[in-house]
Amino acid sequence: MTYVIALSNQKGGVGKTTNNVMFAITLATVFHKKVLHIDMDLQANSTFMLGMTFNKSNWPASITRCLNDKDLSKGITHLTENLDAIAGDSDFRNWGTWVADHIKGVHERTFYFKKLLDKIKDNYDFIFIDTPPATDIKVDNIMVATDYVIVVQETKRFAFEGSKELTNTYLQTLYDDFSDEINVQVAGILLVMLDKTHTVEQLIVDKTVKYFGKQNIFNAIIKSHLRLENYGEYGVQFEDYHDRAMFALFSDLYAELMERIDQFESKGDIADDYVYTPKYLNGKKLTPLGKEISADGLD
Repeated sequence: MTYVIALSNQKGGVGKTTNNVMFAITLATVFHKKVLHIDMDLQANSTFMLGMTFNKSNWPASITRCLNDKDLSKGITHLTENLDAIAGDSDFRNWGTWVADHIKGVHERTFYFKKLLDKIKDNYDFIFIDTPPATDIKVDNIMVATDYVIVVQETKRFAFEGSKELTNTYLQTLYDDFSDEINVQVAGILLVMLDKTHTVEQLIVDKTVKYFGKQNIFNAIIKSHLRLENYGEYGVQFEDYHDRAMFALFSDLYAELMERIDQFESKGDIADDYVYTPKYLNGKKLTPLGKEISADGLD
């Protein structure tokens, strides 16, 4: 069983790319899952981050070339035993025009990427996709190929409104248009708090919980942390306690994601009383399981 996971938001900002890469690296190096990361964000920051982490500067083919040539396999780069990636590029911003010019029919244009992904997806346990903050044909292609969306939301008012737009308007339109052919579900809202001392940001946390329901918010809030910022600049490392804590955090996010997926598959939705109990990082303290974490290929 392969799970296609998209981390998405509608208003841009920080957090999405770093979180996406950390999910992919954690699952591949800590849990030994076969993972493919596809960079479809216009800035291609996750490609840079993965390149810095694994000393990779030459990529065989970008996502845009793979799409235009109808072959995703030509872009796959092996980073570790369990982690592959397809690089992003700035040319992807114009891919919507290309697909409109070359592919006839709304349905064929919308499901173009999914048909290509289906040819390679069985080689992986998880496929993570970094998405652009938009609601256009490029994102349509991603969403119809996705099983679960993690909505990454900064604790800002405009980001909260973007989460509402993504879940209530954009995804609902896709359901209405292609209800018999797509299975995408919102796994939950992952909050990113830039300033934990700022009262307004806490108010947005409370507003988000009230609007979406506590059961639909991931237990962990990604708070501003110098180590995560450094990962974005210099690549992911696994050298000390702080690195281990970051991997413990994303190990918990992975464990919670799987609990959420299990509820969708067994019950059709997240139970109203669902609460995740941390297994690897309790507050700022590593649990016994957290202390045992190692990251193959990084440590």
